[in-house]
This record gives sequence, structure tokens and C-alpha cells, in this order.
Amino acid sequence: MGNGPMLRTMSLFAWRDGGPLWRDATRRLVDGLIELAVDAGDFAYFWPTAHLTKKGVPPDGKVPTPWESAEISRVPHGLVYAYRLLGYDPAMALAHKVINYTRRSFYGPDGAFHSTPGNPLMAHFHAHSQALLAMLEYAQTAEDDELMEFVARSFEWARDSGANLEQRGWDEWMKTPGGSLIGYFPEHLNSYRTHGSEICEVSDMVALALKLSEAGTGDYWDDADRWIRNMLVEGQLTSTDWVHRLPRADLIKTGPTAPPSIDPYVNADRVAERSLGAFAGWPAANDWGIRDQYGTMQCCTVTGAQALYWTWERVLRHQDGKLRVNLLLNRASPWADVDSYIPYQGRVDVRVKQAVDLEIRIPEWVTPAETRCEVNGEQRRLGWDGRYAQIGQVRPLDIATLTFSIGERTDVVYIEKEPCTLVRKGNEVVSIDPPGRYYPLYQRERYRHDSPRWRKIERFVSGEQVDW
Repeated sequence: MGNGPMLRTMSLFAWRDGGPLWRDATRRLVDGLIELAVDAGDFAYFWPTAHLTKKGVPPDGKVPTPWESAEISRVPHGLVYAYRLLGYDPAMALAHKVINYTRRSFYGPDGAFHSTPGNPLMAHFHAHSQALLAMLEYAQTAEDDELMEFVARSFEWARDSGANLEQRGWDEWMKTPGGSLIGYFPEHLNSYRTHGSEICEVSDMVALALKLSEAGTGDYWDDADRWIRNMLVEGQLTSTDWVHRLPRADLIKTGPTAPPSIDPYVNADRVAERSLGAFAGWPAANDWGIRDQYGTMQCCTVTGAQALYWTWERVLRHQDGKLRVNLLLNRASPWADVDSYIPYQGRVDVRVKQAVDLEIRIPEWVTPAETRCEVNGEQRRLGWDGRYAQIGQVRPLDIATLTFSIGERTDVVYIEKEPCTLVRKGNEVVSIDPPGRYYPLYQRERYRHDSPRWRKIERFVSGEQVDW
């Protein structure tokens, strides 16, 4: 399973290095995976598990289908990256066969997540959302329209009904489902118990929304915006003083325990402080952790960091002299800098560095009729392409400003079987009730004011674009 992410990393190194070392290593790793795989005709798998794989075929001839096997989707994800680098057809051939195995074993025809073939109980969200990312990359590379449509269908199922228990008939939890308002996707679906929302699946869903939108398969920019501004950023550890109060808060069980085992791979020095910037493993809708599911795990830190990059990369896109701003988030670039006042004010400034044809996408809570534009303080009439406000030609040193109203609205919803009252300003949750107990999320009273808080920083503008 780990060789899939390794292939992606090695392919990136090879692309940046340009020499033979990483290319040769990538080719050898692809050949090793081909040798390990069980080729069953039009599909392939690894046995006995995705974690510990042996050469050969199962002695009983049975194809493995426990939910952990869905994690093998990391392999085709890496194989597609290797193919893009090497043009090595066997990499794509194996990717296609493993995707066929994953899709048949762990999804319904409508894209519903299954823990085993035909069984929707306790389906692991991240195993499936990660597999959808692998399918998306393959479909784009192979120009497989049918698979791309399946990815979109499954993504929408996960967004709209995956967290709502609709297929179980639990109508009491279905009155106003709210997980998709903030990006809360429980670790296991269709379970009688409450599950935290691994940042892994939050990050996957952000990535799917971004990549499907950019590919033109659907318009999910607003989904991404809500999830980025809420569960993704709230899931990152930005202070640690509260961690040392946890035993008194009864989140950590106290009492006689065996001394921790210290070996070369374990370090107990300033653990909390050195974890600053990590992402939560099992946050609740309103808290860093759920009792008995507290803390973090490094898969969530990795995927959370990836989602931050994917977000930064797609805030804006430049092609053939046209600059499209997709998300109203701060971003510096060679073409223009985006300064967003959201959620303090309904305003975004685009400071132009190169002559471009500028378009800016307005959020779901804004109407074209209430959107105003100025360029260097002078009114400019807008054209429209769907949700994109067409500003037109702008020159270096121009400042294009869009303004619109922004206000608060209240949603009374159920998130993972629990009633919640959300107050949102724009897409940003500024208050949640009930509040969290251990490390409460959405402590955002400052956002309810109209005056932005300013901080002077030096911005970095990358000299290369890595489409990763």
C-alpha cells in the first residue's frame, strides 16, 4: 500500500531532477508491483492484504474483499503518476485492472460506498474517497469518460447521502442533514455509533471537488469553499496549551498504566508542542476529538497538507492570457495577488501584475445582481459566464475590486447523529452550539465584525507550477 504514495513522490522527484536516478527507480518499483499483483484477467489485486502482500495467488482461489483491501487504491494512484512521467504502458495497464477490482468490490452502481461487495454497513470513508481520487487521475489520463462520470456520481453520493444514513431509514436523523455544510464526513458510514471525521476524508473530498470542477465534470467550487473554510482549517492544530489539560477534562483515561515503550522510533519529548501544525485524526463537529477517538495520526497530517496545496494551487488559474479566480482566498502569484476580505466584508481585491483577461467566481451566497466592480476606483460593467464575473482586460498595477453583501444566517441541522445550530457568515461557521468540551472548534467571534485584522507578511511566489 505504501508503494503507491512512494511512486507519486518518486515521480515528482524525477520530474524536478531531470536525471536518470529517479526515473530508473520509478520504473523498477512499477515492475515490482506488477510482479506482486495477482492478474485475474480484466482485474488485479494483491493478497492476502493490502498491507502485507505475498507473491503468487491465493491457495483457495478467493479474491480478498475485507474493507482494508479498498486501501490498495493508493497503488493505481501512484501508477498513473509513474505513467505520466515514463510513458510506461504496463503502469497504466495495472492501474486499470486494480481500479476495476476496487470499483467492483467496494462500490454500488450508484457510487454508494460498500464495506464488502453489496454491504453498505461500516464502509470506511477514506478508503473510498481516496480510491475515487485514483480513479479520477486515471480517467483524466486515459480520457475515460465513463469512469469520470462514475467518480462524479460517487462523489455526489458521498456528499449528499453518505453521511446522512438515508439508506438505513433513520428518518429522525434525516430531517436536516448538515455534514456537507461544513465538510464533516464520518470515518465509518452506516454505523450505530458516532464517528469522528478524519481529516483524511475531508481532504479527499476537497480534492475531488476541486479537481472535478476544474475538469468541467461538475461545479463543486462552493462545496470545496465550505469544506476548506470549516473542517479542513479547523482540523489543523494551531495551539497546544490545552493538550496538557486533557487528563483533568477526562478525555484521557488516567490510572495505573504500564510505562510507555521507548525504542528508536518513539520519542516523548515535547510531543504536543512538536505536533503544532498537525491535523486531527477524529474531530467532532464542534471539538478536536471525540472521547475514545482523540488525537491525531500522521495519515491525516499528510492528506491535510496535500489539501492545503491543492487549494492554494487552484485558487486561481492562468492559461492563454486569461486569469480565472476560482476561490476567494488569499493567494500571491506571478500574474496577480488575490486579497480577500471574507468573512469580515464581502470584498475581494485583485492586484494585477501582468496584463490578463480577468474573471472572478462569486460564492453561492452572492447573486450577480448585487455584485459591483471597480478597477482603480472606477466602476466597470460586468459580463457573466455562469458564476464567473467577467471583468475583462486589466493591466499591470491595476486593482480590480468586487464587492457584495455578506451576512449571517442560522442553520439547525444534524451532523453525525447530533443536533447542531450553526451560525454562518458567508460560508464560514462563526458559531456552533453546543460548543466543544476539550478543544472547542469555531472560536471565531472576530469574524462577526466588519473590520479585518491586518498582518504584514512577506509573500512567496513560486517560480514553477507543479500540477500535482
